[in-house]
Amino acid sequence: MLEIAIYLVVLIVLIFALVKLIDKFVTPGNKLIFTVLLWGLSLFLGYLIYASVMKPIEFKQEKEARYEVAVKTMLDIKKLQTGYKSVNGKYADTFEELIKFVENGQFEIVSRKDTSVIDAAKNAAFGITVGADGVGGFYKDEVIITKLGAVKVKDSLFKNSDRYKRLNVVKVGTVEVPVVMKTNVVPRNDMNISVFQATIDKNALLKDLDQELVKQENKVESIDEINGPQIILGSLEEVSLTGNWPKKYGNNE
Repeated sequence: MLEIAIYLVVLIVLIFALVKLIDKFVTPGNKLIFTVLLWGLSLFLGYLIYASVMKPIEFKQEKEARYEVAVKTMLDIKKLQTGYKSVNGKYADTFEELIKFVENGQFEIVSRKDTSVIDAAKNAAFGITVGADGVGGFYKDEVIITKLGAVKVKDSLFKNSDRYKRLNVVKVGTVEVPVVMKTNVVPRNDMNISVFQATIDKNALLKDLDQELVKQENKVESIDEINGPQIILGSLEEVSLTGNWPKKYGNNE
């Protein structure tokens, strides 16, 4: 806004000064030439003002388009890592492992049924004898799991798409930015919980845009923006799959 105000003040001062100079020193025969020059200068400064106004607007539009692509990649990584953990009990350390999982892995299809059965051990401990009809004594809840079949991971998560092969990079036009993924183990209640984090560098994603606006973008603090210099999914210190982007780009929970 300061840049726009400076251009506007300069434009007003120059027009005023030139009008005065033309009236005072320019002969009537040459006034047309100077008037044309004055209009040309006015149009040029007007263009500079317009460009200054449009620059942050165009930056915002391009930035948001690139963030949408980056967040879509993050959501694919989250979906795939969640599936990998459901089968292997931990998150994959590398993108190569995830690719192999998609191409070779399977999800089991199971049914779960809650039921109650006689707790023979507890009945024996209390000296309770259950009659032939099965009535009386203690019962316990059990979950009966029945395997119904299996489905390929690729058919379940990436049917008719091979984008899972390119989750390690975000490409927008000629700009390519690597996705950095790391895993860790966090102790919780005498258990070691697998966690992972994926990050994308905002500076690299916006490297061909106005760098002053990029610097401002890195300092932004708003619930409607991606705060900080990185787009982040998950954590290496907490058991979390939260993303640091606002929901306008996609689910961040």
